Amino acid sequence: MKHIFIINPVSGHGRSNKLVPWIQEYFIHREDEYQILMTQGKGHAQELASKFSIEDDVTVYACGGDGTAYEVLNGIQKGVPMAVIPSGTGNDFTRSFRYPKHLTELKDILIQTIEGRNVQIDIGECNGLLFHNCTSMGLDSKVTVKAEKVGKKLPLPSKLVYIVSLFMTLKERAPIELHLTLDGKTTVHQMILCAVMNGKYYGGGFQPTPDASVQDGLFDVCLVDYCNLFTILRLLPKYMMGKHTHEKQAHFYKADKLEVRVLEAIPAQIDGEIYNLKDYNFIMHPKWLTTRVPQNCDIQ
Repeated sequence: MKHIFIINPVSGHGRSNKLVPWIQEYFIHREDEYQILMTQGKGHAQELASKFSIEDDVTVYACGGDGTAYEVLNGIQKGVPMAVIPSGTGNDFTRSFRYPKHLTELKDILIQTIEGRNVQIDIGECNGLLFHNCTSMGLDSKVTVKAEKVGKKLPLPSKLVYIVSLFMTLKERAPIELHLTLDGKTTVHQMILCAVMNGKYYGGGFQPTPDASVQDGLFDVCLVDYCNLFTILRLLPKYMMGKHTHEKQAHFYKADKLEVRVLEAIPAQIDGEIYNLKDYNFIMHPKWLTTRVPQNCDIQ
């Protein structure tokens, strides 16, 4: 088998570059082949991943943040195993794998993933775009835009970047009329944010849908009603910890297909990439992706 490492050199303030000597050191006395490919700009990871087919007997490693993983996912051919080495800022998707508590060092994650095992996970689709983790719209997508700028300027932990960006964005909050269609029935919400999740985490560890699983064949949806600043500040710690499930402002749904429509195009983030859309059509693809994970992950 050949190991293909697609590395985003600017992810995590250059943290991904540390992987290069570790990869070289690991394979120096091993028979398996490997190749290191450095991305050169937006979209390049997708282009590089698309070059490999199942006949090539490779595993493709997305080395960077959630954006790098998103690009590789949208380039990879079905059946080609993919791994994510979380060396970016957010790294929210791999949190759903539930790494062993002792597995915190990037070098150890790299080696244990190479020596790991393959599992099948669900992949979401939004308007033809595949995503590992989440699509969200409303306040939190504005926060994502702000967090990208803050994260580049300040070397802060990912959750702190998100919190700082959230407080900077609160003054821009406004109710958004959202039409949600599930099982042929449409409900209308005046919402402040909507998260359609495959994984469990976003924003550096926030848990909008604490019951989500990447292996249950369903999206988990969290809608939060528009509310005043005091209520937002009260809900924020609960939302961070996934303890908001009984709050009257939060609504939860599960589905393998759904449609979301808003009256005017608003920013939405799909695995960290920003789009401005009015209509969102979601389809779940159960067990679509073969993913390589460390041996001792809880995921089966």
